[in-house]
Parts: sequence; structure tokens; C-alpha cells
Amino acid sequence: MPHYSFVIPADEGWHLKITGGQLEVALITNKIDPFIFQIKLMRNLIFDENMKHSPANIVAKDFRELEKRTMIEQGANKGLYQLKDLTMGKEKIGGKMFYTMNYIITSKSGSQNASLYLFFPKAKDNDYFIVAHYAETIPANAFLVKSYKPDFLSTLASLSIK
Repeated sequence: MPHYSFVIPADEGWHLKITGGQLEVALITNKIDPFIFQIKLMRNLIFDENMKHSPANIVAKDFRELEKRTMIEQGANKGLYQLKDLTMGKEKIGGKMFYTMNYIITSKSGSQNASLYLFFPKAKDNDYFIVAHYAETIPANAFLVKSYKPDFLSTLASLSIK
């Protein structure tokens, strides 16, 4: 990618798809029937001038709160799914600080265990940040034996800004 790079997980069925443009989206998927594991990385541009000059933790809090509100208003409140166990925090991976949000979405068709990790190139004065999302989609009546979240975390550990 023009602004960042990463190493995809070791070959256990992961497939990489890159879409160009300003967002520099990388979609890494692994389908192990009936489960789908997905890692998505993208560059999120900051347009608001005040937010560009704000500390990373403030921008991260604002972004995560917007994501939470969107999931509640557009999904949970409309009865499409239930949002459970939502937690926000921060985590150091590969010497880099990530602002996190973990949650579970459940519906009649199954559930999704998901994690959102935000990485900022600098402590403040950022024009963009990296959004990394991990999801394990589990059909109803299925039991997940193995999580591939360690693969996601190894991808985050390899993340570097150019």
C-alpha cells in the first residue's frame, strides 16, 4: 500500500484482495466451511481540521463511539441483531499502541465475534489512521473450535507506516 504495509498470516487458506483508491483497503479472508474469518485493513482519512490536530486517543474515542452508535441505531434498534459484550480499550502489539473495540453481534442466523483496532502514525496531528477489523462469522447451531484472531494480531504486529 502507498501509506502502510503488513504481512498476511502464514498460509492456512488466507486470501488477499486489495482495492486501490484513497482508502487503500486490504481484505484478507479465510473460509473454513461453515465459518468465515475476515481481516480488513484500511486507511481512514481525517477531514475535520480540529480532529486532525487532536490527540490520537480523542480521535479514537470519537471514531469508536460513532461505530457503536451506528451499530445500535442501524442494527440493534431495528431488531436486525443484538449487540453484546462491547468493550473499548487499548492494546500494545508489536511495540505499537492500538485503540480497540471488541464486541459480539448475534442474530437468528448466527453470531459474529469482532474486533476493531485503530492505529495512529503519531500521538497527534494525524491526517489519517489505520482501521483494522477482524470478524469470525459463526452460523447458528455451529460451534467455533479454533479462533484465528492470533493471525490477525500477527498481521497487526507487522504493520508499518511508510
